[in-house]
Amino acid sequence: MIVILPIPNLDDRSFESILQEAKKHIPKLQPEWTDGNAHDPGITMLELLSWMTELQQYYLNQVTEKNERKFLKLLGVEPREAVSSRAQISFTSEQQRIIPKGTPLTANGLLFETLETVHVLPAVVEKVIVRSESTVGESSALIQSNLAYYAFGAEAKKGSRLFIGLSRPLPPQTEITLAVQLFDRYPVPVSNDSELTAQLIPTAKTAWTFAAAGEEAEQIWKPVDIVKDTQVHLSQSGELTFRLCSPMKALSFYPADDKKRYWLSCQLVKEGYELPPKVEKLALNTVMAAQQDTFCEIHTFNSTGKPGLVINVDTYLALFGEIIVQVQDDQRRWKDWCMTHPLSVCHADSTCYELYRDDSKGMLTVCFGDGINGWIPPEGKARIRIITYKTEFERDRWIGRSSGLPEQVFAVPGKRSFQRESMVLQVSSARQPELWEDWIPVPDLDTSESADRHFVYRAEEGVICFGNNEKGWIPPKAYDGFNIRWISLRRSDGGEGNVTQGAITGFADSSNPLLKDVSVCQTAPAEGGKHAESLQEAKRRARRQLDFPHRAVTASDYEAIARSTPGMRVARVKALPLYKPGQVDDPRVKSPAHMTVVVVPYSEQEHPKAGEGFLETVRRHLERFRLLTTQVHVIPAEYVKVTVHAVVVVEPAFKHIQTGIVQAIRRLLRPMGTTSLRGGWPFGRSVHKGDLFGLISAIQGVVYVQDLWMDDEGKETFKDSSGDLHIPPYSLVYSGDHQIEVIGVDDL
Repeated sequence: MIVILPIPNLDDRSFESILQEAKKHIPKLQPEWTDGNAHDPGITMLELLSWMTELQQYYLNQVTEKNERKFLKLLGVEPREAVSSRAQISFTSEQQRIIPKGTPLTANGLLFETLETVHVLPAVVEKVIVRSESTVGESSALIQSNLAYYAFGAEAKKGSRLFIGLSRPLPPQTEITLAVQLFDRYPVPVSNDSELTAQLIPTAKTAWTFAAAGEEAEQIWKPVDIVKDTQVHLSQSGELTFRLCSPMKALSFYPADDKKRYWLSCQLVKEGYELPPKVEKLALNTVMAAQQDTFCEIHTFNSTGKPGLVINVDTYLALFGEIIVQVQDDQRRWKDWCMTHPLSVCHADSTCYELYRDDSKGMLTVCFGDGINGWIPPEGKARIRIITYKTEFERDRWIGRSSGLPEQVFAVPGKRSFQRESMVLQVSSARQPELWEDWIPVPDLDTSESADRHFVYRAEEGVICFGNNEKGWIPPKAYDGFNIRWISLRRSDGGEGNVTQGAITGFADSSNPLLKDVSVCQTAPAEGGKHAESLQEAKRRARRQLDFPHRAVTASDYEAIARSTPGMRVARVKALPLYKPGQVDDPRVKSPAHMTVVVVPYSEQEHPKAGEGFLETVRRHLERFRLLTTQVHVIPAEYVKVTVHAVVVVEPAFKHIQTGIVQAIRRLLRPMGTTSLRGGWPFGRSVHKGDLFGLISAIQGVVYVQDLWMDDEGKETFKDSSGDLHIPPYSLVYSGDHQIEVIGVDDL
């Protein structure tokens, strides 16, 4: 049976429709043209142009999705893959437990996996005390009400302390994670452009200590050993991972003196917060979980080349999944070693290892030979690899067998769900099937060389494609069984993982004895999950990226890039070309190849000033975009205090408007805006008396301004002969205590 496929109409307008539409415009555009017959040369020209339009439209409609993807690639854009959502998970248990990295959790049919190993302790946060120069307060009631409180007081002065009272002592020499969630709902959001990265450099510094047992009163507080600090001295939400060097001591002190508790302390040793941190939640036994399902993963280790090498892995799949141990040879090929027990039965040249699992410690241990009983892995970096995979994935991890032909295609179970960055394949060697070579994914094979072990994953079709020996190497032919297998693979459901708070209710394997008597609590909604980007969405993103500067050339480029510094709340920014800090006699004197960027952070203060850490973070971000010959300086804004003195004549019924005049002047002379906080007085703009005359005269009831003058306090300011105030280009103004004298017109 022959099936004739329908031929789509690629033209939405035919030649006749284009011609007739053009003829309809003749009376409107050229009323003197009255001959519309075919013999008229003008009609002949319209027919020619209509034919060319129809032909051009046809060819434009031949642009396929493949062509559009290539055009996007020329712009450096490709459709993004699905992004896993993340949620903060807290565990509670009456006994000390270890939840290994990668432990699966369940939420409405979706799987989440913990991203770090966490030691679950029976201790909980019971009391929080804030001590500063001005106040000593207990914030425990705010914890119960889920309200934010200042960690070091509203002013965050040096020496302020945050005390955290625990119900039970923390065990020494154990990695403990304290999750800190800060209030983040401010008018100016933190820039978190996924295309950009920057290292946050804090100005303020904190020191964590604990109340140690067996010490005298003046030596009771000992420093904790910090392993990892993602909350960066309480500058952002994150986790503090630490160890205690000795046992804790129970204390009771005001205002939490109802019973003895075990205390952690965070002291502000260097002030400089642009925004004093407000704590919303402090919790132990907390870890981030991502919505993903890992089928197999790789752990790589260095080899010392010494006898009796021991390697430890602390992941969920390592404890409860299947294990493959590989060692790399000098030709960068991998060989599977054999598990045996004990090693004493191995010969000197046997490629064997011994395996132990300790559920109580959450640890897999792999032991290699000593050259007498078992071969020693060769010395080198990344020479040893441990592959872990789910038991039920045993069958699906085998892709198939290669035919040795170009452009082979193999099916992958499922569509639009696997994460390409997690994919790694292995193909066995043709001459030595026991040796394996790694193959990695690429977006396409356009730039692949003939010997590159590359493949392409097409999520829409659910297949992987290999090269042709010109663009990508061909997998060697298999002579016995399958010779292509997965060694790393993970999937994600993208935006479907943005589940509500409380949706993650328990472990996927509730029968696991390691997880017995451990409760799971999702403390906040899962966020950040995104579906795989469609071609149309990628095209719209490409248009937006074209509007964003990728190289800092003009002053507006520097301002846009500085405002987008990741992790920063930049409220205002001003770029000053040909200016360097300390330059005098501006603008007559210029500094070639210098660009100074003035930044103002968001703050709850009246005139915020950026700290050294804020400035350095912005400067490092700008360094990535500046021209090679340009020197970039990032400085804080200076503030000039302006006090207005005026004598105002008003109508008799408006002698009470003195307060209204002062408020109007304050609204004019403010460094920050009122809503977006990016408005306010322009950088470096002079304060003219005419501005104030016009402002006051426009107020209802004012007859005229009899006299007006200004006082100022600030750097490098001067007044001209007319009384106008001129400020430096990096300065803003703010109001002093304005003195307004109001005189009724009938009192003159």
